[in-house]
Amino acid sequence: MTSRISRFVSVCCLSTVVLATSVTADDPAGSPTAELRARIQEAQKQQMAARKQISLKKAAVDVAARRVAELEKRLNESQQRVAAEQAALKDAMAAEAKNAENVAALSAQLQQHEAADKLLAAAAEVQLQVDAAEQKHAALTAELAAAKKALFDQQQLANKAAADLKAAQEQLPTTKEELTKARAALDDAGKEVDVAKLAVNEAREAVRSKQAAIEPERTRLLKAQAAGAQLDANLKSLQDGLAALQSAAKSTGTSPEEAGAELTTSLQAVQTLKQRTTELMAAAGKKVAEATQQAEAAEAQLTEAQNQLRSRQDTYAEQSRAHFRLQLQVADLEGADRYHQQQIADAKAEQERLAAKQAELTEQIAVAAAEVESLEADYVSRQKLAEAALEPLGRFVSFSEHIAPIFASRCVACHNTRTASGRLNMDSFAAMAKGGESGVSFEAHDAESSMLLSMVEDGSMPKDADPLTAEQIELIRKWINVGAPLDAGVVATADLFQVMPEVSQPLPPKTYRVPIPVTATAFNPDGSILASSGYHEILLWNTADSTLLRRITNVAERVYDLEFSADGTQLAVAAGTPGQLGEVKLFATADGAHQQTLVRTKDAVFAVSYSPDGKTIAAAGADRIVYVIERETGRTMLQIEDHADWVMDVNWSADGTHLVTASRDKTSKVFDAATGGSVTTFNGHGDAVYSAAFLSDGKNVVSAGSDRQARVWKVADGKEVRKIGGFGSDIFRVTVTAEDHLLTASADRNARRHNLADGKVIQTFAGHKDWVYTLCYNPTTKLLATGSYDGEIRVWNSEDGSVAQTFIAIPTAEDKATVADSGD
Repeated sequence: MTSRISRFVSVCCLSTVVLATSVTADDPAGSPTAELRARIQEAQKQQMAARKQISLKKAAVDVAARRVAELEKRLNESQQRVAAEQAALKDAMAAEAKNAENVAALSAQLQQHEAADKLLAAAAEVQLQVDAAEQKHAALTAELAAAKKALFDQQQLANKAAADLKAAQEQLPTTKEELTKARAALDDAGKEVDVAKLAVNEAREAVRSKQAAIEPERTRLLKAQAAGAQLDANLKSLQDGLAALQSAAKSTGTSPEEAGAELTTSLQAVQTLKQRTTELMAAAGKKVAEATQQAEAAEAQLTEAQNQLRSRQDTYAEQSRAHFRLQLQVADLEGADRYHQQQIADAKAEQERLAAKQAELTEQIAVAAAEVESLEADYVSRQKLAEAALEPLGRFVSFSEHIAPIFASRCVACHNTRTASGRLNMDSFAAMAKGGESGVSFEAHDAESSMLLSMVEDGSMPKDADPLTAEQIELIRKWINVGAPLDAGVVATADLFQVMPEVSQPLPPKTYRVPIPVTATAFNPDGSILASSGYHEILLWNTADSTLLRRITNVAERVYDLEFSADGTQLAVAAGTPGQLGEVKLFATADGAHQQTLVRTKDAVFAVSYSPDGKTIAAAGADRIVYVIERETGRTMLQIEDHADWVMDVNWSADGTHLVTASRDKTSKVFDAATGGSVTTFNGHGDAVYSAAFLSDGKNVVSAGSDRQARVWKVADGKEVRKIGGFGSDIFRVTVTAEDHLLTASADRNARRHNLADGKVIQTFAGHKDWVYTLCYNPTTKLLATGSYDGEIRVWNSEDGSVAQTFIAIPTAEDKATVADSGD
């Protein structure tokens, strides 16, 4: 502003000088010029005064300008401060808006988490109901089992009572006869006891008599002994007296004989008497001995009689006991009818009660099972809703959708049931959770401590293969950290291939550069359509002119078996990509739409077959398992694991009660279709068995394979009935007609018809230039279709063996009927 004022003052001064210079000439007074000069002068005065004012104002202006400059500086500073505050305000407002958005987002997330928690709580509440329902179902099932056992026990009791009654009725006459004989024997024994008693009494009387006879003789003996003793004393006294007398006579000189003559005479008389006494004593002793001997003999006879009496008494007692037992038996047998009849009646009444209870329990179990199924379905539905809500919140990772495909494609090849490297089996969630020789494979909620994650992170797994991608590793980490959950409704023991999402198979090429082997063929029921195997597809041909009707896609690489339903509206396909995937799929014949996948395995499925009533489908393949599936629901009813190697074929008996299989383990087997129990194993083949089928009677089977023999054998015992030879190489397929004619496809480039009754060949269908892999027969049109390794299909008139059609089974560019471009 100061510079503008200075420029203005300079311009004013310059104008004044110009004016003053221009008014210098003398002009007459009063003239306009003079007046003008006067006015100029006056103006110059005013100008001088103005200059003074200008100088003053200039000074004032300078002061004011300085003040203005200072104020402008302060204003600029204030404006800068305002701008800074405004910027800070804007940042604060932006931060506040961002915080508001963050609060809103967190509130929304909180609502989502709360909603997810509510869904989890609802699912958990239903799970409690499921647990209670399962416990109720288990209790009812246990009660039913107890009722069945009790019913069986009552049946056994009734059977036993009936058997006992029959036995009692049969035994009663015999026992009565035995009782009569026992009574007679008892009477005889009683008589013998009586006789023995009489003998004992007689012997006892004889003993008493003999003992009584001993006493008089003993008395006489004692008297004789006493007399003998007295005589001994007298004799001694006489001898002593004689000796004294003789001694005295010597001393007196008298003759001793004379002196003792009298005493000698007396002594002789006493000695004579002593001798007589001795004789009397001997006679008495002898009589006593004789009497004693007689008494002892009598006692011995008494003892013998007593022993005989005891023996006969024992015999009598035994006969009496036997008689008593028989009396009791007769009484029991006579009372058995009423007793056993009552037993049978009671058992039947109990059976009726138990049968009613069993029926009631069965009904209750059905209700409980339905309740469990309903609650489980409700739980799965609610849990899936919860999982769907949790996944975007980072609180759930689907094992089926994200984790199973990783493990199936990168891990199962080395960690499976057969080849569990490190003893870690990863075929299923349950197997993987068990861990291996190094311990558990993962710690829920702790990925960093989980062996599985550490091994895939450091590249030690998969062994000798490219490591997992960073995204795959991060998915595994996240899955473990959220608890390593298993999706609702997924069975923990199910194979990974069964729980992971089913993906569409690659589309086949629009045209084939070269023919491919025909490994499967099938006629529809009226014979108007022939289905054949293709590459990732099935080809449907018009049998009238061999034109391609339709291409059915979304099939695994190789098709091994085909079969139409009885009404022709559906086609069952057994296929596989070897070593990777096996499947059984159902397609609509009309438009080729995929209706259902019944079986998914980790290796090829070689065979599929509808049951005679069409309600059940059997399938088998490289996993050695025979599957029996309910067609309507897709539920696997049975898994029969009895073969040691690939199961190459499976077929039903005409009544639908049995299945026959052919296996690479060199056996053909028959199984009960309801239970899966093994009925018969035929070991007559010396090599792999590729195909087997029942004869029309269901009592015999024909099987064939690499040993170049078709063998007919009995279902009952597995014994071979006959073998049919004449084949130049392996037999790949057998089919039995209603007339029990055997149709075979062989690697010797021929198909044949044999009479199974005698094994004789009826026809040979020759003309193929390579192995004949497959054949099918239509009983309505009597057409036979054969397919060979070089891609040729021949349709034969089976009655005369003529060729009705022959073509290479590949689509060509001119064929318009195709679904290959639809991606279906």
